[in-house]
Amino acid sequence: MKRWFWALVVALSLGLTLLGLLRPRAEQGLAVNVVRVEQGEFIREVRASGTVEARVYTLTFPRPGRVAEVRVREGQAVQAGQVLAVLETVNETAQRRVAAENLQALRARIQAQEAEFASNRTRLQNQLQEARRNLSLLQALLATGGVAANEVRQAERQVKDLEAQLTSLLQNRLSTQRELQAQLQARQNELAALERTIAQSTLRAPVAGVVSSVGFLVGVETTAPGGSGTSPSAPAIRLVEAGSLRVQARLSEAEIPFVRPGQPVRIELDAAPEQPLQGKVDRLGVQAEVAAGGGSAVLPVFIRFLDPQAEALARPGLTATANITTLRLPSALKIPLEALVEEQGQRFVWVVDTQSRTVRKQPIVLKARNLTQAAVEGLAEDSLLVSLPPETLKEGSKVSYRLPGAGGR
Repeated sequence: MKRWFWALVVALSLGLTLLGLLRPRAEQGLAVNVVRVEQGEFIREVRASGTVEARVYTLTFPRPGRVAEVRVREGQAVQAGQVLAVLETVNETAQRRVAAENLQALRARIQAQEAEFASNRTRLQNQLQEARRNLSLLQALLATGGVAANEVRQAERQVKDLEAQLTSLLQNRLSTQRELQAQLQARQNELAALERTIAQSTLRAPVAGVVSSVGFLVGVETTAPGGSGTSPSAPAIRLVEAGSLRVQARLSEAEIPFVRPGQPVRIELDAAPEQPLQGKVDRLGVQAEVAAGGGSAVLPVFIRFLDPQAEALARPGLTATANITTLRLPSALKIPLEALVEEQGQRFVWVVDTQSRTVRKQPIVLKARNLTQAAVEGLAEDSLLVSLPPETLKEGSKVSYRLPGAGGR
């Protein structure tokens, strides 16, 4: 009797095992991956690569000379008008002192000659006035026979002689004035040229900024720039204007409608990817161009740095990636793009009923999407969705799934 009992138990066990193995997989449920609907901030970004650029001033002395002082170093911040370097001016200063003394002496000479002319003119005018009065008196006496005609003629000669002297004095004064004015102009030009030379011996910052390179050495002769501009190899101080740093990036034509001035930007320098910088879209270019190698067109977009530390990290010529925030939703229902199904103009997801382990098709409204997520309407937060749903999935299908960190269901 016991032998039959144990035989029955073994047979029943084998039967149940065989039944489990042969049971259709549909009853166990189709194995799928699932994701949850999340509530939170949704951000859509546009990525564009480009280079850092800035207004860079290449500063040289406008005249040749020996460098006397270099007052700045690479990386130093300077203010507009600040002295950067100075040439030697010992000879020019001495020449200016002599020229100033000569000019002062010439002016004193001109002043003395003017005083002498005024004195001689006053004297001759007084003498002429007296001679004319005397002539008039003699002419009156001649009419009454009081004086001889010879005395009248002598008085007339005296008047003419004084008039000639006065005319000669005026003519000589004009000639002397022209000569002295020419000398004065020459002295003034000489002094102005020396002062200009001395002024050109001081190199100043035209704007506030940061010194990017210093090419001058104290005691070394420097040459004046040529007529065609400064040679790249010529000694110079290069100054990056404060606040002029920006990124010029290339924006794909498909992204142009989403980008506007003022949008926030996260800038990642290839030289310092672990230190992203904040910026904003300054403006879009006015003309698109075909990207290198053909293909779609790109439009320049200019991005201004907002981070104070950009001056220390960014350098003109560095490559950068601009992540432009084109849309920010403070609170939205977010799903991974793998859960979104688009067929024949319709958008839907497969929602998992955790109680019955079945799925249903749920139409949704797509508000926006980025590279990894979609912001949608028409779902409940924490809903379970099928990720990458298989084509065999149907309304009401049973599924089995595994949540991250949990067992299968």
